[in-house]
Amino acid sequence: PAVAALQKSKPALHDLLKIFMDGKLQDYRDFTSMPDKNSVFATFSLDESECAKNMCLLSLVSLAAEHEEIPYSVIASTLDIKDDEVEQWVITGVSSGLMEAKMDQLRKVVLVERCVVRQFGSNEWAALKVRLDAWKTNVKGVLDALKHSGNLSVQ
Repeated sequence: PAVAALQKSKPALHDLLKIFMDGKLQDYRDFTSMPDKNSVFATFSLDESECAKNMCLLSLVSLAAEHEEIPYSVIASTLDIKDDEVEQWVITGVSSGLMEAKMDQLRKVVLVERCVVRQFGSNEWAALKVRLDAWKTNVKGVLDALKHSGNLSVQ
């Protein structure tokens, strides 16, 4: 609601915030290439290089939310960086608490264990329900197996 309220009074800032909310690096670059939008950085005292860095991290997190295993080449392409810069970006994402991941340097892939989501809407609630239902089924199966083996007395 607060961001939506800016749509009429400060449309350029609104557009930038929408990109930070759910856009990717290319959306940000498209925004900054428009002369009428680029002035938003000076107007609101925003450091454009810091915004670009944060947008790279958000794009990495979006990628991590979509895939459990990400080839270095995909990260390099998404962030528009060289392959040898991928590991530093992953380390930055992990150290900032945005994701938990491991790098397989031999296979040149990032194995995502967990990451924050940029928005938590109905799709995320549905995915959470599916995961909780699966967890519940697995726990019930373990309890049933233990009960039948006589190792657990369930009351």
